[in-house]
Amino acid sequence: MEWTNVVRKLSDLQPWERNPRQINEKQAERLKESFEDFGQVETIAIGPENEIYNGHQRLNVLMDHHGGDYEIECRQSDRALSEKEREKLTVFLHKGAAGEWDWDILANEFEMDDLLDWGFEGYELGVPADVDYEKEWEGMPGFENEDQTSFRHIIFHFKSQEDVDKMAELLGLKLTNKTRSTWYPKHEVIHQGEIDTDEP
Repeated sequence: MEWTNVVRKLSDLQPWERNPRQINEKQAERLKESFEDFGQVETIAIGPENEIYNGHQRLNVLMDHHGGDYEIECRQSDRALSEKEREKLTVFLHKGAAGEWDWDILANEFEMDDLLDWGFEGYELGVPADVDYEKEWEGMPGFENEDQTSFRHIIFHFKSQEDVDKMAELLGLKLTNKTRSTWYPKHEVIHQGEIDTDEP
């Protein structure tokens, strides 16, 4: 399959009725801001009859902002895709085929406020939600909640399993392939299901 660059009016493009992708108001505003700041970075993928394969949300935002006569660059295939091919392409383009975030770099080399402003949610970055916990807890059984937060956490990177084993031996900890975090020294964490909420 070959793709070529073409220019089309927004009104010429034909959306896919079965498109499974959607966008909310906040995401649409962020996409609009992206167009205003950087222009059209990504093209819309279309078929021989101007049927859209990828870029429905960009089409909707641009149509609202510029109208149907606005022209944009598109990538056009030399043959039409079958329905199964359209389904596969949509999933491939939007479900992990383009990589994933390196959370270490985001945490250490990007500004938190920028990331939140650009579209990340607080829970993705480990930022506590803005919740009135006292109000949420009204009417719930009381208990003494010991502070179990860590004093500090550090991310280690190992070049080999041998390095992992040396660290485990040095600290006296059991580190398996499933270990994602641990305490030093060993700390007993009380889980929610272990709390006795019966009132005397």
